Amino acid sequence: MIARFVKKHKAFAAAIFAPILICIVGFMLIACTPQDIKADDAIAIAKKDFGCDKVLWIDTDALIFDHEPGSELTTQYTLRSHYAYYVVGEKDGKEIYIIIPSNPKQEKPYIATWNLDYSFTQIVEKFNEHGARYVADVPDDYYSVSVNSYISIHVGQRINGLATHYEVGIDDDAFYESLDVKVVFEYIWEEEGNIHSCIVIQESGQLKSYENITEI
Repeated sequence: MIARFVKKHKAFAAAIFAPILICIVGFMLIACTPQDIKADDAIAIAKKDFGCDKVLWIDTDALIFDHEPGSELTTQYTLRSHYAYYVVGEKDGKEIYIIIPSNPKQEKPYIATWNLDYSFTQIVEKFNEHGARYVADVPDDYYSVSVNSYISIHVGQRINGLATHYEVGIDDDAFYESLDVKVVFEYIWEEEGNIHSCIVIQESGQLKSYENITEI
């Protein structure tokens, strides 16, 4: 009966069944599309699969730390996932570094390298020398705290302008070239009516910091 109706009213049937078919195909594609995990999931993986007692820091722009200084940054292009979380965890009192692809079902997380001469903990200590009072401990519910509350990094073109803002004494190009690893850590906090911003870099094997204070 349905077949007879379709044969007799092809145009009408096409108008009725085409949207239904499109919806079915759409649902199938959504079901088959790899789903990216959130930061909370990456933290859980670091603790469950790698034995981290806690997570000190997490970022999605930090693949540069998994490369030797001077080498080409290719990991972000060879990963099939859209991006990857770089996790600094603590296990048995020591730092551990982990790459967790945004789709860990497609690509397995793995232990990463940290090509700076100083640990993340030492970088935090450098910020705290300026009164930052930063505590390196990311909660399981990452989104319960403002992302601005964490140390951020600048890589590539985002480093431009920092030399001028922090009055490091050289221009942007010279500043960029002076970095042992082309990355700048930055932390911003408010204290006594002022906005404090501070950067930490590694230059010529030394950890250096610069601060800028702006009145609100």
